Amino acid sequence: MPVDVLFDARHIRQSGIGTYIKTQLPYLEQSSAERRLSLAILSDRSTLPTVGESTRVIFSTPAGAPMYSAQEQKAWDNALEITRPSAIWLPHYPFPVALFRKSNRRIRTFVTVHDTIHLRERRVSNQSWPHRMYARAMLHLDARMCSRIFTPSLATASSLIQVAPSAPVLVTPIPVDESWFAPLDANLSPIHGPYILYVGNVKRHKNLPVLLKAYAEVALAIPQKLVIAGGGESLRTLDERIDQLAAGLGDRVHVTGRLDFNTLRSLVAGADVLIIPSLHEGAGLPPLEAMASHTAVLSSNIPALKETCGDGADYFDPHDYRTLAHLVHMFCVDDHARARLAARGWSHVTKRQAAISFAAAADAVCSEFEGSPP
Repeated sequence: MPVDVLFDARHIRQSGIGTYIKTQLPYLEQSSAERRLSLAILSDRSTLPTVGESTRVIFSTPAGAPMYSAQEQKAWDNALEITRPSAIWLPHYPFPVALFRKSNRRIRTFVTVHDTIHLRERRVSNQSWPHRMYARAMLHLDARMCSRIFTPSLATASSLIQVAPSAPVLVTPIPVDESWFAPLDANLSPIHGPYILYVGNVKRHKNLPVLLKAYAEVALAIPQKLVIAGGGESLRTLDERIDQLAAGLGDRVHVTGRLDFNTLRSLVAGADVLIIPSLHEGAGLPPLEAMASHTAVLSSNIPALKETCGDGADYFDPHDYRTLAHLVHMFCVDDHARARLAARGWSHVTKRQAAISFAAAADAVCSEFEGSPP
């Protein structure tokens, strides 16, 4: 039986994109129900999210198809054949080549481009030339074929338009999940004693070497340990420089393994400072989640993070570890300065939360059906 909207939810357990899928899915269910549209999600059996009774579930074949792979294209092809949707929303940028089939050409297509890291030079992205060319080709297809391309920030929209000027971009800022504002059990934190924190993976563009060098400059002068925590299921060590730099700091650096959500929340809330040293981001949820947890934030001054964090963070040049070291020392030893920064963050994140539309992307997908013949 055909459906109106098909949403790809296969990667709901991953960090980053998984948070996005979990955030968007309830609003898509709500928006489609309000417009009496039928909704299906594409999922693996091992990562099936909780959905409403009216949401149809299509299991991916093949199962576990990796991003950017031929198996993923096959999974989309099979799902399109089963559901025959009027619209499909994919929460990352690769374009389903099955949409070129004559039977699929009327399907309205929506994708989310979280960032343009796959186009950046290898020293930042760690992507080979063929991978960068693949990304460029897919983004050009998105620009040509999609009804809308959602981006989480103006910075990402600008980067995309530089590559594909005709891209039909709609900026839909991602809200912080309301659970980050709820009371929590501080005893769940796996780290005891004062600490500063980084949350996320350690791909090259995350720029962890600058954080480790800055911390090495001040480690003997502050009581705080440095904690590097993986977001989502695991910490993915994809920057080979990290192990060596961390080993030189001994037991002052703690690298966590897999953390469940409540433990991660407690870890963020217990930190004195959260530090985001990225060279590239699409928007940046971890600093907003820290602000919602009343934790002070230091961020690199790249456009996407300045747009996301506003006046709720203090900033540094991501290439300048000495300036970062100075800021770390100041906010670690000055309790009043740290409290003022945390208060600024709380003010910013609550104002931002009130100002953005949580359902903007879902409404944009479903509103395409308004005025269409039944």
